[in-house]
Amino acid sequence: MDRRILSLLTMIAVMVMLSFVYSSCSKDKTAPTIYFLAKDGETIDKKGDTVVLLYTKYEDPGCYVEDNASTSENIEITSDLETVLPIEKKDANHMGKIKKIGEYEVTYTATDEAGNVNTRSKKIICKNVSEIYAGKYWTVRSRYDEGMGINPSLNSMCSDTSYYSSISAVNNVAGRIRFSKVACHVHNGQKVSFKVDADLFSPELSPRTRSDQIGFMGTGADKELAFYTGMSYDEAVDSMRLNYVYLDIPTQEASMAYTESESAINDYTVRIIGTKESVGERLPKSKIVYNEKGVLLRIILDLNISVVGVNRPINVVEEYVAE
Repeated sequence: MDRRILSLLTMIAVMVMLSFVYSSCSKDKTAPTIYFLAKDGETIDKKGDTVVLLYTKYEDPGCYVEDNASTSENIEITSDLETVLPIEKKDANHMGKIKKIGEYEVTYTATDEAGNVNTRSKKIICKNVSEIYAGKYWTVRSRYDEGMGINPSLNSMCSDTSYYSSISAVNNVAGRIRFSKVACHVHNGQKVSFKVDADLFSPELSPRTRSDQIGFMGTGADKELAFYTGMSYDEAVDSMRLNYVYLDIPTQEASMAYTESESAINDYTVRIIGTKESVGERLPKSKIVYNEKGVLLRIILDLNISVVGVNRPINVVEEYVAE
């Protein structure tokens, strides 16, 4: 056969094939389907939502895509994971770890060869192990120590009282809880209370010093390595719940103010610290009490409260019973 004819036939065949491909692509109006992968990176996770622990790394298993025309290898997949999750980028001890609790919606985008686009979102839920104590509590002051020669303005703070309060998990320190209303009292005719932070603590398992990010949730060998590294949220809670039953309460201050003629006046600054069993002891008096079946009975706060500049504190003990 004449080479010119053969070349012409080859060119026609190529043009027909390209025309077919172009025609097929131009008619493809179906976007890819996105399937989330489970933690193993192989099986399908129908919902896709994931719970992770504060100050742990989230290993994204990614997703699997299918399309009516394009092969999986030729489908472009992107996500906004890195911009959505609040990842630690400065602290070398926690680099790449999620540094704030919350629900974060991550969106995946798949684009096939014809330009059809599909998106699908899932939630990454970051929790603090201390969230199991969050909720509403009935608070009863069971002890107060007055008559210690302190500023008389504090005596009104130490009358017996009962009231509702709440506990929440601090959003950026693992194992820390916040009491929203402590030592509620009336001062200068106004109701006043304090916010107090407390770190879950185990005398056997906790490191000797507190981490700024994970409190006393580290290990004896490394205070920056959370004991629950590699665990699921439920596994971490089960492991922590009956071991970390003490509350280490660092020194904190609060400036109290009252209103006079619609102006806020700084009245005094209060210093609060959790009491210990004895001088030099690590064992706090504040603790979480369970019954023999592991049911939470109450949370006890044992605090020393003093006005800054006054030497001797008042001892206040309050018990919190969950609603």
